[in-house]
Amino acid sequence: MPQHITLRIGAPLPAPVSLPPGHVEFVIGDVHGERAHLHALLRHCARHFPTATCTSLGDVIDRGPDSIGCLMDVLDFARHGKLPGTDIAFHALPGNHEQMLFAPLFNPDYPDIFAGHGGDWLMPWKGAYGGDTCRALAHAAMAAGIAHDAARSMVDYAIARWKPGTDGRPSIATFRTIGSVLLLHAGINPTAPDPVAWARRYNALHAHDDDNPLWIRKAFHTSTTPWPGGWFVVHGHTFEHRIPTARDGTCKPIGTLRPEGYRLGLDAGSSATGIVAAVAITHGAVQIITAHQSRDG
Repeated sequence: MPQHITLRIGAPLPAPVSLPPGHVEFVIGDVHGERAHLHALLRHCARHFPTATCTSLGDVIDRGPDSIGCLMDVLDFARHGKLPGTDIAFHALPGNHEQMLFAPLFNPDYPDIFAGHGGDWLMPWKGAYGGDTCRALAHAAMAAGIAHDAARSMVDYAIARWKPGTDGRPSIATFRTIGSVLLLHAGINPTAPDPVAWARRYNALHAHDDDNPLWIRKAFHTSTTPWPGGWFVVHGHTFEHRIPTARDGTCKPIGTLRPEGYRLGLDAGSSATGIVAAVAITHGAVQIITAHQSRDG
């Protein structure tokens, strides 16, 4: 059935954010294969924030109906450095789901957990091509209507981002900073004296424990803010409506997202709720935009 996406635009909320004058950072949380939601949010960004910088927090794949479309879109935007037909700069950070897909290509010790975490969409293609992830991705993209050369070039670009250099580390950035805003997929270690140094030391091909910027959960969510350095941390990874935020241990209602001190979570639980969240960040304020799915019939 066709999807109909409705955007809900929140009122600007005060937040402890310092950004350069006039800068707008448009940040998209976990998409998980919901391509129609992704496009609706990007159209909103282009229409209302034409000079913004756009950052994806990762986990664009798995669980939803169009993982390959979301992955190819984000790779294409990142490769060109902007959204097509706009002046909006684009950055694509990886999530743990992208790590589970690409890290095993270069680290044989990385556990084979991709299929069990929502990666079943790629398994028929991997089976058809002898387990070759690169060929599987390219042919899945072509089956989805992407031209042969474009599919190949985007897969090559993805592999180049994850391929380790002489220091054993891939070139893909796992975090981004602008002003006092720290963007990364899962969060920070609240005990680290320098959260940026903590994130920078991480090798995205290796650790998959709870002390890294692609996987950390409870230690980050339950700590008090502000963090060292006064960073305003914007992240995804954990369904925000499962994180207790009230003194009595209750969580926010589904579809309600807001800053929690110096933390803003943007995982709206797309596969369970049909909601993908984004935020427009300006100096001193955030505006939450959520894309909601309804179906005919």
